[in-house]
Amino acid sequence: MPRLTQCTRDARRQQILTAARRCFTRNGFQATSMQDIFAEAGLSAGAVYSHFTGKDEIITAIANEVIGKITSAAGTALPGDEPPALDEVLAQIFDTLQQADVAPIAIIVWGEAIRDQALGQRLSALYRGLAGHFARLIASYQQHGTIDPRVPAEYIAQVLTALGPAFLHQLAFGPGTDATTFAHGLGALLRR
Repeated sequence: MPRLTQCTRDARRQQILTAARRCFTRNGFQATSMQDIFAEAGLSAGAVYSHFTGKDEIITAIANEVIGKITSAAGTALPGDEPPALDEVLAQIFDTLQQADVAPIAIIVWGEAIRDQALGQRLSALYRGLAGHFARLIASYQQHGTIDPRVPAEYIAQVLTALGPAFLHQLAFGPGTDATTFAHGLGALLRR
């Protein structure tokens, strides 16, 4: 059997993740079997298992992907660099969540993370990493006088990390929620 190129492996992995998202959104996590994912992806069991050990690893990969997009949208403002306008960064973050269409899958994952302790621990680690990134970003804004420096950056980062799930909840269940409105409202609360 010929070896797959890394590009082909990456495309196959994305094909599996996309199929799993569709299955989880349509059927829920518990009701989705690995056989459902095989069928949705149009791949054999061996092809899927060569990338993932099971549903838990697939959910973690989806969560990693989304958090990576959020971290990228937040930018990498380093101390000393002039960070972009706060409203722009917040809009990018919430727009990423809205564009990625993760609201339904996020709610399913959170529910499963309560039941599955290992998944809960993995998500907790991902959120801690995201909060750390936000803390560095907030510290940069504090150094430039955009955000009140009397409040520890870690406290504000915890709030920002919690607002992502709140925004996704509103996208899933609340009428009229959009990234721009949410970002402008939050930006007004954060400014000095």
